[in-house]
Amino acid sequence: MMIRCALALTLCVLLQSCGTNLVGEKEADWIRGAADATPVAVEQPVVLPAFPKDSDLAEFGVGASASHHYFVDVSTIDIGADGVVRYALIVKTAGGARNASYEGIRCGTYEKRVYALGHPQRKWVEARRSVWEPIQQGPADEHYAVLYAEYFCPDRRIVANRAEVLRAFASGLYGNRAR
Repeated sequence: MMIRCALALTLCVLLQSCGTNLVGEKEADWIRGAADATPVAVEQPVVLPAFPKDSDLAEFGVGASASHHYFVDVSTIDIGADGVVRYALIVKTAGGARNASYEGIRCGTYEKRVYALGHPQRKWVEARRSVWEPIQQGPADEHYAVLYAEYFCPDRRIVANRAEVLRAFASGLYGNRAR
């Protein structure tokens, strides 16, 4: 009996060191605590929109202590069949800088992704590192949390259409057009 246990243990160690996975993907998810994780749809190809125009910007509030102003170009909002809401974001900093980016928020997983950054010549430049990242708690991701909860993914579900997002911007405290 002891010999069998020792052989089994040795075999497990050898298999693990060879990189062999002894459990399937679902079992591994269960072990990590993600047994009920919903599968993520294959991401659709991204088409960069026209560069944002001031006339299409809608401001949204992030918090009383926020020193920046945040805007979404409502003409760029795209609700994808893949569960991702894509949009152009403009951030006007307290120091006067203006930054543009084309981004996505995945409602099913509470993640964000930057696809492209704005160039001073009013064109898009693809982001060097465009990967899905979790939306973190804290000031750096506060605007993503607001977009997720109040505009794009209310009740943790993706909005039905652009009209629903436009109604949310229009009814919000900062639903006025950009100044």
